[in-house]
Amino acid sequence: MLFHLYLLKNRVSFRRRIGALRSPAGFLKDESGMGTLEVIIIIAVLVALALVFRNFIMDMAGMIFDKIKAKTDATINTL
Repeated sequence: MLFHLYLLKNRVSFRRRIGALRSPAGFLKDESGMGTLEVIIIIAVLVALALVFRNFIMDMAGMIFDKIKAKTDATINTL
């Protein structure tokens, strides 16, 4: 019932949506939501950014973990 109300609120045909979910062909023809190409482009951009800033990210993560280790060691030594 809540799903039906959600579909009505977002002006999506309930029968169309359920039909698209029931059959594989309907699922493949469903054009609502993000497309595969958009997802691939987003992933490619994120991977490219990670490769460009790899050294910076590794250095930053190393500094953060070093600080965590130092504070943990200091806390353990005070016990």
